[in-house]
Amino acid sequence: MRTPLRRDDRGSALITVIGVTMVLSLLVLASTTYALGAQKTARRDQDWNAALAAAQGGVDEYISRLNADGTYWQYGNSTSNYTKTPASPTAVVAPPASAPNSAFFGWTDLPGSSSRAQFRYEVNTWQYKSDGILHLRSTGRVGKRTRTIDVAVRRQSFIDFLYFTDFETKDPLAYTGSGELSAANAQAQCSKHVYDGRQDIGFGGNCVPINFVSGDVIQGPLHTNDAFLVCGSPQFDGNTSTSWDDPAKKRYRVNTSCGAASPKFARVGDPKLAPTLDVPPSNSAIRREVDKRYTTTPGCLYSGPTSIKLNSNGTMDVDSPWTKDKSVCGTGPGVPLPANGVVYVQNVPKTPTTDPNYWNPADAAIPSKKCVASNPTGSPLSNPIGYPVKGDVTAYGCDTGDVFIEGSLKGKLTVAAENNVVITWNITYQGGAGGTDILGLIANNFVEVYHPFGCPAYKANGTCNSSQTNLNPTGKASTFGDPQISAAILSVNHSFRVQNYASGARLGDLNVTGAIAQRYRGIVGLTGSTGYLKNYVYDTKLKYGSPPKFLDPVKSAFGVTVWSEPSPAFKYNAP
Repeated sequence: MRTPLRRDDRGSALITVIGVTMVLSLLVLASTTYALGAQKTARRDQDWNAALAAAQGGVDEYISRLNADGTYWQYGNSTSNYTKTPASPTAVVAPPASAPNSAFFGWTDLPGSSSRAQFRYEVNTWQYKSDGILHLRSTGRVGKRTRTIDVAVRRQSFIDFLYFTDFETKDPLAYTGSGELSAANAQAQCSKHVYDGRQDIGFGGNCVPINFVSGDVIQGPLHTNDAFLVCGSPQFDGNTSTSWDDPAKKRYRVNTSCGAASPKFARVGDPKLAPTLDVPPSNSAIRREVDKRYTTTPGCLYSGPTSIKLNSNGTMDVDSPWTKDKSVCGTGPGVPLPANGVVYVQNVPKTPTTDPNYWNPADAAIPSKKCVASNPTGSPLSNPIGYPVKGDVTAYGCDTGDVFIEGSLKGKLTVAAENNVVITWNITYQGGAGGTDILGLIANNFVEVYHPFGCPAYKANGTCNSSQTNLNPTGKASTFGDPQISAAILSVNHSFRVQNYASGARLGDLNVTGAIAQRYRGIVGLTGSTGYLKNYVYDTKLKYGSPPKFLDPVKSAFGVTVWSEPSPAFKYNAP
């Protein structure tokens, strides 16, 4: 009987080993290929992110040049399409040979990095003459990746904030001397910041601080050069900063008479510490914009009390009895807005002069220039355009540079007064909140909300026959309730306030859309009893534009207000 043959397994084992080896080799090859691809992807991602940082480095480098030389805005590459569109009123020129800038014309190594990171940029000045805004397009390049950012650059401005205040205390002129400091003593003791030694009531002194209280909602950015006071739980919905370097790093003070304070801040770490913004001593720079000696396109110069009603068709109705020269703008109905967007109302100079812009005091025999008594008692006097209304306790100068303004604006306009700006009724924008209309109101002294208060009727003997009360403005069927005010407001030496804020019944909410900047905190009412409650909202269009020739802080630095990332302006291999 034959023995069965055994199967030989040695050949199959070899095949198995070869198969496993091939599989492992394929896995190693796949892993290597994946790793190499991932490395390339990682490198591309790294370069892509680094290109954005290089573009930002270009922005920072350009702004450093601007802050070192305020005239640097005029330089650029005049052949760039970005520079030429839209057309700029002043074409850019190449920097001087003594201070060349290669970034205007080609790729420049990012300082402090390897030569792989580069940037180049282009500047457009079309909005600088009117709004003080430069547009910069900066492109960064790292390896084969490029990214571009487009920014708006301007000096830090009062209109960057919904609410700006230099001193968080009552205006010295509002002190009465009755149970508080006199105006003169307040000027000496209270016109300083807390960190410079001001002593407030509740903190061992006699100066009157103004509180942010429960119910106050600040719907936009806020900055104060001072230390602000909190009573209860006000809400700050925008970025909030102060120049008070509080040793405790809380950076606000608590009104202990209110109990515990619990302010609500939108940004963690607010209030942030920030540099002071110095208010200029006057609005005389605006006055130059209406003077033929300083500009070839002067705005409107009016003298003495002047009323302006803004019309939705882009004109204004102007009454200015002291104004003599009407060759530039004129008075009456339907006056076009000035070409440079600036109106200035000056005091009538007291010294006799032959200046053709205004009637001088020697011409005061003209009946329309006389100041007459508005009340039977002979006081206060009325200015030549009818303020105050009969019975009102408010006094006005006969020939002071006051502007009385209301209406609906179509266009861009800045109205400035050597004395006060008085908002006599609602001020709105013809194009609404989303339009391009922008109004600036700048007073050397007060920007006021009109609030006539006094005797509604008199007896034959000249005494009031009833209690004093809120009065209707002339020609209006009601009191000035719930005002709507769209404007960027600046009081250079005093406050934004409500006339007779402590008198009369409450008048609703004071609705301001725009920006408010003031030397001292103005008072708009006594909580729950008189005047108005605040409803202030920041107008975001102020990030992109500005009222014509609006005043900037003294020695303010340039910075970015708007940032975006469009498609890359240059390829990686561009020259």
